[in-house]
Amino acid sequence: MSFKEPTDAERAFYRAFVDRDLTAMRAVWIDGPAAACVHPGGGLLLGIDAIMASWRDIFSGTSAPRIRVTPVQTRIDSDTAFHIVEEQIESADQDRAATVIATNLYERVEQGWRMRLHHASLPLVEASGTAPQRPPLH
Repeated sequence: MSFKEPTDAERAFYRAFVDRDLTAMRAVWIDGPAAACVHPGGGLLLGIDAIMASWRDIFSGTSAPRIRVTPVQTRIDSDTAFHIVEEQIESADQDRAATVIATNLYERVEQGWRMRLHHASLPLVEASGTAPQRPPLH
């Protein structure tokens, strides 16, 4: 699969997340040990094998979430792009919701644009000034 633009890779990433499709998720990521991922509340995962194992665990334990992604900031250079986004994630049964801030870094490789880093975290406090009451979804 080839992604001509970083936004194509980003759309494919979130589609794979919603569809809980490990094959599609794998197609978005860069090969090898350079890939890195941090899920909310989790530690640093280095390398494609560790990252895919984490997504396998996430996909096996939940129903398909609903995700709305809002771009906050983007920058694209010749071979790298970063997107800071706000993810509004809601569980399929709508009993849990979270706002997650994520940084997605993409790199242009021979096969097109691929994700090199996904770093997602929960804000320490909600915009209203109250502490989050619901557990994270990703």
